[in-house]
Amino acid sequence: MSIFQDIARLEYENFSDAWSEDSLEQTFEYDYNHLLLEKRDGRVVGYIIYSDVQGEAELLRIAVDKSYRRQGIADSLMQNMMDELYESGAERVSLEVRAHNISAVQLYKKYGFKDIFIRENYYQNPEDDALIFQKMI
Repeated sequence: MSIFQDIARLEYENFSDAWSEDSLEQTFEYDYNHLLLEKRDGRVVGYIIYSDVQGEAELLRIAVDKSYRRQGIADSLMQNMMDELYESGAERVSLEVRAHNISAVQLYKKYGFKDIFIRENYYQNPEDDALIFQKMI
């Protein structure tokens, strides 16, 4: 199984708007998009996808295999992303999250992200608000 197949499997497991294997591959045709992985037993159990363009970064996706949650994987991925962004000279990182995704909101707040805006009824399937978070680096 390719890395993109593993990530696509996690996408479909975690998101109602999952990115396909093809769209994942296309994402990395651009050098400003980055991928960090966590593997166990040769397979991807967590990943983070982010962009970094001229000092402006955006966390695009983060997911952990359901059977590997609560083991510090998301925390490790976030820390590695923040370290890479600091080293690259990024000034700010933003992200968007479902308002009802409490575990993700808690993770982002742990890393000092502040919610700066709400997009009401932004998500469908199920309907939810989008919280926009930002952190200065």
